[in-house]
Amino acid sequence: MKKTILLILLSPVLFLGANNMEINNEAKKVIYQYAEIIDSRRFDELDSIMWPDFTMTGGYDLKGIEGFMGAMDYLVATYDKTMHFIGNIEGTWEGNTFHGKTYCIASHIFEDNGKTKKLDLGIIYEDTLERRGNQVKFVNRNFNLQWQKTEIVDSL
Repeated sequence: MKKTILLILLSPVLFLGANNMEINNEAKKVIYQYAEIIDSRRFDELDSIMWPDFTMTGGYDLKGIEGFMGAMDYLVATYDKTMHFIGNIEGTWEGNTFHGKTYCIASHIFEDNGKTKKLDLGIIYEDTLERRGNQVKFVNRNFNLQWQKTEIVDSL
């Protein structure tokens, strides 16, 4: 009987927690898709994760998906491969707006004087995503570079 009463009392907490987790997973899904789209270079899919009024700030001042594509053109011309490793994602929803931080190490592979090198960037993104209708997408991503390191890579 005591277990049943405890379960009934905790049910709103369990359901509320599950609902919040599901809602935060919407934001996390978009954040992980960003890394996948960039690393696979499927830039034609950016509109699935970015609203047309998307901006990237921080070391950049990119406006719209077209402005962001300028940075992607540079990325493709400069680096053979990239790999974004997503660490912590934290944030909260206020109405239809998610404000959070994404911790990332972004590796960039390139050739330099006949040697394969890797540029690692330690980044904390400050993310703003919005739910419009039934879709969640980035409205702003603020780029905060924490550190960088370049090293020679063993053979691929």
